[in-house]
Amino acid sequence: MTTHKARRKLDHRTRVGRERSARTETRILEAALRVFADMGPDAPTIDDFVQAAGISRGTFYNHFDSVEELLAATSEWTTRESLEAIEKAIEGLEGPALRFGVGLRLFFAKAQADPVWSTFVGRVWKVGGFELPARDFVQGLRLGIFRVSGSEAARDLLFGGIREALLRMGSGRIPAGYGAQMTELCLQALGTDARRIAAVMSHELPGRGTPRRRR
Repeated sequence: MTTHKARRKLDHRTRVGRERSARTETRILEAALRVFADMGPDAPTIDDFVQAAGISRGTFYNHFDSVEELLAATSEWTTRESLEAIEKAIEGLEGPALRFGVGLRLFFAKAQADPVWSTFVGRVWKVGGFELPARDFVQGLRLGIFRVSGSEAARDLLFGGIREALLRMGSGRIPAGYGAQMTELCLQALGTDARRIAAVMSHELPGRGTPRRRR
């Protein structure tokens, strides 16, 4: 009995310790999001994160070995849920133009609703989860839905424009409908025909109760 009680006590302490550690790590990540958004990926030092999170250097090193490791963890932590939600929302849509365009609209909607997130992604741009739009981009080119003179140039133009848009949205200095305007311009830059662009722009964003349109 004594051994059983001791084991239960040890298990409780282990669980409490893990929960406390998880809360501390989240606290560091939340502080890192703000610091990286303010300073960019290269300027911050460990002391900047220690001060922002209100922790000791020892506590920092209990969770992360370097600024680079923290940057990677912050990128994955802050973008994973949003990008997975977008992927889930568009997975039933047919055609690369519709998936790509509606995904962009959702991405910009997230950026407008969360300026710190928008600035972080715009300044850091170390995020995973872009496999789906890249796939739709390639498929659209292969099917002739996207018509460009050079795929690499089109990709650079597209993602460079998205990054600048994120920085502007993070500043809050945007006109009404800015995200929709950027989406339409991106599709035009890819040579998408007017019918498909209209379908993207008139499509009710997933989750608002309107049936999804076909390609």
